[in-house]
Amino acid sequence: MRRVVISVLSILAFSAVLALFPQFYLQALILYFIVFFGIAIFAGLRSYRKNLASAQEIAKGRPLLEIDEKDINKTLEKDKELLNEYKNLARKSFINFMILPLSLFVAMVLFPVLPPFVEASLKPYIGPEAGRFLGYVAIFSIFAAITTAMFRPITTPRIVRHLKVYETGIVVDKSLGLKAPIEVTDYRLNENRKFIEFKTNNQIFRIYYKDVKELDNILSRLIKPLKQ
Repeated sequence: MRRVVISVLSILAFSAVLALFPQFYLQALILYFIVFFGIAIFAGLRSYRKNLASAQEIAKGRPLLEIDEKDINKTLEKDKELLNEYKNLARKSFINFMILPLSLFVAMVLFPVLPPFVEASLKPYIGPEAGRFLGYVAIFSIFAAITTAMFRPITTPRIVRHLKVYETGIVVDKSLGLKAPIEVTDYRLNENRKFIEFKTNNQIFRIYYKDVKELDNILSRLIKPLKQ
């Protein structure tokens, strides 16, 4: 929600600057992209630090189980259906990759064209400044929608490469901590493919383990299912 508010305020602010001071078009445009990607990078770093601090706090609890990468890989290699999942993931990744040229197209072609068109269309009704302002609001909104689609939350399972389970929670890949009780919206045990998969905070985690029932027994103490 906070990111949405910041994005909307940024769009309105930069649109107002460009509407009132069109001579600073290039500078404002460059500054907008710097601010936009700066916010994304800052949010990513903040999330990483928060997850790492949570992992360190969880690690103070009593350990219950550790699954290292070697054990996970042995079990994962026996999952014959995983290859098909990777193929589907490759298709989705290709679609996301194609969004990048689209955003560049918007930046290079529509930015110089759309605002003047909107301004010319609305000028007789609301004046040049207001028309120019709405034109830039439109183009910035289009760009924001495209980049939001590009950076949308991951919906494919994240295969855990290292897991430590404590009474206080779990530490995923040595850097992400999930404190108990872990609120999940989906939890499933696949005995044939020997993994447990659960969804929390819009991210799906998949844990492979040779004794998946033992893992299920331990995780069930830390999981808190949420009603959908």
